[in-house]
Amino acid sequence: MSRLKYFTLIGCICVSLAVPLQGQNAKAIALPPDAVLGYSLDWLAASGEATTIPSEIIVYSLSCGNCIEKLSAISQGFAPAPDRFLLASFVKKDRDVSIPLLSLGLSDMDPKNRRSTLLDLIRIYTADPDHYLDNPADWITMVASHWPAGSEYGKDDLSRAFATNVLDMQGRILALADKMGAPDTIPLDRPIAAPKVTRGSDRYHALVASLSLSWLRPGLETKEDADSIGKRARSIDPLKSLTVSQWKELKEWAMGGAYWIWGGRLGPDVLGEIIDWQAQYHLLPDDEARLERQRKWFDQTIARAAKGPLSPLEAFGLADIEALASPAWSAAQADARQQLVFASYLGSLTESGK
Repeated sequence: MSRLKYFTLIGCICVSLAVPLQGQNAKAIALPPDAVLGYSLDWLAASGEATTIPSEIIVYSLSCGNCIEKLSAISQGFAPAPDRFLLASFVKKDRDVSIPLLSLGLSDMDPKNRRSTLLDLIRIYTADPDHYLDNPADWITMVASHWPAGSEYGKDDLSRAFATNVLDMQGRILALADKMGAPDTIPLDRPIAAPKVTRGSDRYHALVASLSLSWLRPGLETKEDADSIGKRARSIDPLKSLTVSQWKELKEWAMGGAYWIWGGRLGPDVLGEIIDWQAQYHLLPDDEARLERQRKWFDQTIARAAKGPLSPLEAFGLADIEALASPAWSAAQADARQQLVFASYLGSLTESGK
């Protein structure tokens, strides 16, 4: 079975509308359980894949000392492995080491072999996590040495692309569910609530960051980086026409590290156009490739805007043939669609903080 089996699974995820929870926490929203389960990973389960829905999803971070101890015990067989888990990766160091690990998981569709390889890599990582966090290139080399026969880490663009997409979606789920710390758990015996949030709070900034276009975000390394999220964020109306000077300013802002969230009236037709535009980026292997594509898109749009104002919707253009022909196109569309659904929750959840 090809590795695209996983991508097909993600592509079949049902997108649900926001459902307000009744009672005291009236502004909370129930996250769609199918999406939360669909983006959780069962790779460490006893048989290499979960056969039933567990009572909870475990949250780990690859920079959390307690998590490292737990993962080390699991990798050595001293503790039971979780049926399903999520990785928190709000800081750049976490993200740099998490994506290669998820890439390998997506590259090998044999559940037992994948589980064995991942446990071996986790054992290696947890023996010296500080080294790999400080030297992510060494970690990539280690992961690449365990890559399935017949492929290579650097050439397996789809596995790397969807590792990035899955990790980003896990970050959105954790920010919405207010589970940004690790270790933690997401119980599945009750609705998964996205609590209300105060504008300008740390969690609000985490939501803005996680719900924005991921390849434009600057890496979070210091508290100052996190504190600047609000200043770097914008709501972009896809229907608002911009002059050439406005497009140039928008490019400078975005390329300088920004938090881009779609706003305005997003009807079904407009959402469909945004989904197809974003899906092309979701097929590219990493943030660097996606950022370069966005740079070229800006340059092309600026050239067109020189003839007259142009809206982002008018600037999207047609999806390229290579993206449309990809066997993972529908999965990329599903990722983009779910990101937009989650982003739509932000306004309903936000309080002014008075």
